[in-house]
Amino acid sequence: MSLVPRSEEVCPKSNLLKKLISGILATLIMTAATLSISVVRAGDLTAKIESKPSSEAALETLPPGLTRNRPAFRKAMEMLADGAAANPSLAGYYHAVTKRIKGESPDDDSNPIPRVKPAGDAAQSLWNDIIALGRVETLSSAEPAPPAPTQDATPAQTQESSSQSGLTAGDMDFKMNPAIKQWTKYYTTTPRGLRTLKVGLERSNAYLDMARAEFRKAGVPEDLVWLAFVESVWNPKAVSPAAAGGLWQFIPPTAREYGLKVQSGDDERSDPAKQTRVAAEYLHDLYAIFGSWELSMAAYNGGEPRVMGAIVKAGAADFWSLYDKQLLPKETCDYVPKILASIRIVSQPEVYGLGAQAGTESTSPAGS
Repeated sequence: MSLVPRSEEVCPKSNLLKKLISGILATLIMTAATLSISVVRAGDLTAKIESKPSSEAALETLPPGLTRNRPAFRKAMEMLADGAAANPSLAGYYHAVTKRIKGESPDDDSNPIPRVKPAGDAAQSLWNDIIALGRVETLSSAEPAPPAPTQDATPAQTQESSSQSGLTAGDMDFKMNPAIKQWTKYYTTTPRGLRTLKVGLERSNAYLDMARAEFRKAGVPEDLVWLAFVESVWNPKAVSPAAAGGLWQFIPPTAREYGLKVQSGDDERSDPAKQTRVAAEYLHDLYAIFGSWELSMAAYNGGEPRVMGAIVKAGAADFWSLYDKQLLPKETCDYVPKILASIRIVSQPEVYGLGAQAGTESTSPAGS
């Protein structure tokens, strides 16, 4: 709309000039209005961001369903489709998976897309009660085998506690079994297991709140942050012989597929916050495919196609069935109960005698 009235008596050149001036003025007015609105909105946005913790503002809540179209995901789904076509017992599972990866809630699904309860404030004072902090030498990557399972009652068998330590949110629901008890005993009774546990607890102090916030945003149980204990003993500088790196031990292809830079001199896997965000998203996606946190953990370790192949072979999507039938590599079979054992221990440290071992001396974390 012109800001200069027209006149039929002016010459064409004058009319054209007036139109040009009119257009420039209109553009300037619109630009000024847009800038004014932008400033107001930017101020509102800044206020909103500053009103919440930075860890909460860093990641928008992930929508249900897969966030990435990875080759490993496609291969796992192809394997399941072929398995369901040959084995009717897998048809229901296949139907549930196809709905979950699209972000839909499967009919009569016992494992819907999770909505994890928010956790309370972490009890930072617990550190002085759990471990006698001090300088501990860096652990090597190799771990000896845990003690063989026995029939003796473990603390978890004789005493269950509903209270949470502050290191966990209590949003992972699982029952103890001989495999989990085996690793619980390793971490709480053997010299090397205790040493590993204490180093992990010490290091986790720097990352625990951040990791739990990211997992909460992604709809992943906050207790699963203890996967980092099993992966790297909470060491952001850890590197494996397979070139996996960081707190969450991503190999280069997976890291790149989730948007991290992995190149000489610029490896974002060394950034704990960035890699934690990717770990949360990856676990979110694994759950969309498998519908079970135990299977998701197994796939995190062994890869989606390997775990899906075991499911197809067993005709059932249950990690403990795959464990009993030895359809997964030993490393993967041990990996899941290790994580669950560590969650159980840090959720009830007093039950496992850690308070008695801690002493009262307060020291700063090593942070190595």
